[in-house]
Amino acid sequence: MRTVQRRFTLVGAAVALLVAGCGGAGPSQVGSAAIIGDTAIPLERVQQRLDAVLKKEPEAQKLQEQRKLDQVSRQLVTLGVQHELIERAAQREGVTVSEEAVTESVENAGGAEAASQNTVYDAATFRERARDQLLLVELARKYVDRMEVTFDYFFTKDNKDAVEKAEQVAKDPSKMAGFVRSGPQGPEGQQLAKMGQKVSSAESPQAAGSPLFGVQPGTVVAFAPDPGSAQWLVAYVTERDDDARRSGEASSTEQLTPQLLEQIGLRLVQRLAGDPEIRVNPRYGVWDRTAIALAPSDDELTGFQATARQTRQ
Repeated sequence: MRTVQRRFTLVGAAVALLVAGCGGAGPSQVGSAAIIGDTAIPLERVQQRLDAVLKKEPEAQKLQEQRKLDQVSRQLVTLGVQHELIERAAQREGVTVSEEAVTESVENAGGAEAASQNTVYDAATFRERARDQLLLVELARKYVDRMEVTFDYFFTKDNKDAVEKAEQVAKDPSKMAGFVRSGPQGPEGQQLAKMGQKVSSAESPQAAGSPLFGVQPGTVVAFAPDPGSAQWLVAYVTERDDDARRSGEASSTEQLTPQLLEQIGLRLVQRLAGDPEIRVNPRYGVWDRTAIALAPSDDELTGFQATARQTRQ
């Protein structure tokens, strides 16, 4: 990746950070902003980074005056959890990036100090984020030509209907067939419900960034494929194959943008990290696996995921 994407700006954190979080408590929760498996992100570290942002960013000072600084804090915790997941996934997968590549990426962005302006980073944390982004790209390159998922699905009218039906399928997967049979039909015979749909990441790399590719078989998901549409997709993932690359096929990764590869890598990272339990201090929100980030509350999650209670035969 030749440039570092300045994706997380203070303005974005203030008005449009579509993320979600996870609540919970445990023996190590006191003094922690979040716990990923057996690793804690200390409250003190988040506060230190927040103080640094306040010192350098007028926009953050405005948020403080408006008592909206919790949105920046939530973003900082999100980045901390993502960093830990990326580190774990890269170690498990044997993926590395050189310090030279990180330096080149930072320099191409204009240097750490300049590029970190109007963001929640400083020079040191900007370099850390650059390394994380490069690792995400490499994780995606490793898998994007090889994945295939099989799932049953149907579309619904809105998020409430989708979550209600997804919860029913999670409790009893046999209900999926009935929902598919009664599912909607699109214009000109477009199919909006089907059993046994297969999607290959090599053929549809855009789809590889969706929740369908980030879960294990036996998982029910509900999410909005198009954030601009009210329609939600409910899917029951029945099979996945991480070695589905056809013999003789050429790699397509060179045709994909670093931005798309990063998105795919982030979608895979929690599963590749071993699905560690993630607990977030309630003061910051809850963890949403669909967004791979924090949200203020359970009512603001961007999707639904649950393991089915029984596997359909």
